[in-house]
Amino acid sequence: MSRLSTAFHQINRTVRAEPPLTGLVILFLILATAYSVINPLHEGTDELRHYRFVRTIVENRSLPVQGVEPCRSQSHHPPLFYALGALLTAGVDTGRDVCASPESNPFWGYRAWEVGVDNKNMYLHRPEEGFPWWGEALAAHLVRLLNVLLGAGTVILTYLTGRIIWPEHRAMAAGGAALVAFNPMFLYMAGTINNDVIAALSGAAVIYAAVRLLHRPAAVDQPVFIGFWLGVVYAAALMSKFSLAPMALPLVMALFITAHRRRQVDQLFIAGTVMAATTAALAGWWFARNFALYGDPTGFNPVTELWGVRTPAESWGLVWLELPNVWSSFWGRFGFGQIPLPDGVYQGLWFLTLLAAGGGLLWASFRLADWWQTRRTPLIYHRQKPAAASLFILLLVVAISIAVVVGYMLVSPAGAMGRFLFPGLPAFALLVFWGLTRWPALLTDLSGRQVTGLALGTGAAFLALSVVALAGYLAPAYARPAGWPAGDLPAEAVVVDAVFAPVVRLHAYERGPSPVEADGRLDLTLYWEVLEQPPGDYYFFAHLFDEIDSLVAQRDTHPGTGKFPASEWRPGDRFVDRLQIPIPLTAYPAGARVQIGFYAPGEGYRLAVFDGAGHPVGDTLTLAEIEIAAREGPWPQSIDRNFEGRVRLLGYAYNRRLLADGENLELTLYWQPAAIQGRALLDGLETRVSVRPVAAVESTLTLSAPLSEAGVDPATGVLIQTFSMLVDGTWEPGVHAISLSLFDIFTMAPLNMIAERGNWIDNKIELAAVRVAAPRPR
Repeated sequence: MSRLSTAFHQINRTVRAEPPLTGLVILFLILATAYSVINPLHEGTDELRHYRFVRTIVENRSLPVQGVEPCRSQSHHPPLFYALGALLTAGVDTGRDVCASPESNPFWGYRAWEVGVDNKNMYLHRPEEGFPWWGEALAAHLVRLLNVLLGAGTVILTYLTGRIIWPEHRAMAAGGAALVAFNPMFLYMAGTINNDVIAALSGAAVIYAAVRLLHRPAAVDQPVFIGFWLGVVYAAALMSKFSLAPMALPLVMALFITAHRRRQVDQLFIAGTVMAATTAALAGWWFARNFALYGDPTGFNPVTELWGVRTPAESWGLVWLELPNVWSSFWGRFGFGQIPLPDGVYQGLWFLTLLAAGGGLLWASFRLADWWQTRRTPLIYHRQKPAAASLFILLLVVAISIAVVVGYMLVSPAGAMGRFLFPGLPAFALLVFWGLTRWPALLTDLSGRQVTGLALGTGAAFLALSVVALAGYLAPAYARPAGWPAGDLPAEAVVVDAVFAPVVRLHAYERGPSPVEADGRLDLTLYWEVLEQPPGDYYFFAHLFDEIDSLVAQRDTHPGTGKFPASEWRPGDRFVDRLQIPIPLTAYPAGARVQIGFYAPGEGYRLAVFDGAGHPVGDTLTLAEIEIAAREGPWPQSIDRNFEGRVRLLGYAYNRRLLADGENLELTLYWQPAAIQGRALLDGLETRVSVRPVAAVESTLTLSAPLSEAGVDPATGVLIQTFSMLVDGTWEPGVHAISLSLFDIFTMAPLNMIAERGNWIDNKIELAAVRVAAPRPR
């Protein structure tokens, strides 16, 4: 114990003597706490399930069991974080059942891939969640505070590791630790309830232990002591998250390198045996419990049964498509991924990483060339080169983290998450900053002033990024809509004065410019005043009808785009509601009108609308007339949809959209085969067009034709395919939907459309609707 006390005393003294570390930790604590307070409860990834694990321990005095618990929790994870959370909140009476769930937002995830604030909240949040916290809010925020402290520990260990590797340059450690402390996603996760932050702390502890051993090889002279503490570190990692199991490799590798260069193989055997025995004593019970409950010591098989499984041999293509999501969610894709940062941020961070990798590889190649000319000393093992061995350990940890995530992606649809890389985050951060410093080091001897300047610049840039991510993207996603003072409407606003009786008055609105292109968006800004407190929630709707009375676009949402439900309104509230109505890609050029209203969910009735004089105008209000324009392009109604890389639908056209009995509806499609293999990819492809009344389920008519038989435009090589449909007595009067699919007749499966990001869109595309006129009376 005296050795342990001495080690902790040395760490404490080092921390207190390092001003950069003190500053980093203080800034991290402030930012992580801000992320925690601003982010509403249970909006973090799987936070509700992690919280349930903690409360199960508190309420039931036992660990949850997969598959038999009354509600889903993260019961497959090892219990270290959850036991700490339960210990911290044991005295908090939440007054709620473990399985209690907050009220869901049915419109959550609307256009989740886009940067914005539209229905980013998964739940509706009530005033009882606010400060001062009590009950469930207090328990949840206490566990969040625990994670903030664990995150601070990760920053500290990252810095201390850097100080060991580069004792002559304090700023090297500060630069690497800053990349951890100001990573927006790490700050976000530190402010929510999860076990990814303790996994990062455990990874940092493994790295620190391995690097410390490399730089202080005399520890091998006491193999029982060093083996015991390596076993403690590894057991803590296993009890944090099972994905850290491969982290035994860097510990064993550091032990091997140290013993090998001191020629103490017997000490290596003793230390390794003690490490294994200590790990088994501290963590073995968990694997024995899993085997007893599930017949599987890891407990992974029940996870795949509950959450889904992939076949590895068939999943490499999916892994490739999902890698961009791994990268973006490693840096900052909040919530369940529905609150991204701009693509430019991820691209810039990718460029920075490549720059660092280039600097490191170039520097290493020069050192390798120098060594190759002399070859007088070992490249890594030499006792005077512990920094080289430490860099090898850092690279090994990063490689292990990437391999674990890729392996998980191959067997699970839930694997494409950047937070799963957090055990390797400290190693990655230290390597990235080291790689950046290699560029000036290639030109001249690296001075302390240069390293300090680079550390300050890098730290300031990432600090700014973390603040912008918080204030510019996370906070607005959950913020209540802005208010507006009475009588202070913008000059460009159109005054309306309509009452949706008896609850709310619309004073004015603004709309975006007209015409609006297909695949564009119509912006609406509405100025509301609450007249009476509603008895419950009303949903807001906005419809866009074109000149044939076809519903072109529709938006349904809680007011305030999900963040100000009507049940929270109070008389006198004035708020500005900003809404976007997306125009479908296939929308046809036409005039259109915008109609809005409110309806009661479940019951279905709409609020009656009255004009300023008190006259009824129905249950909807027509706001404005707009024009929908075709997208710019060389083809009619340009849409450009990629069908699995075999062919692209460039556009389409009708001969008419308003039809009478006896007339022909002609649909012309413009296709472009893949540029490389051309028409060879068309064999076996069949186009199917279906027509059905919008109120019906079954189609009135379905036509099909081989795509290979389409005509060819000699000037462009574009295929032109035409379908002719006679409107006869089987066509009901009214609006008819037209859908298009492309089938492979050999597999009998429809082809999926692939977006530019690589994700699948759908295997069917809805074209603009047509209208069949009612027959004239004879």
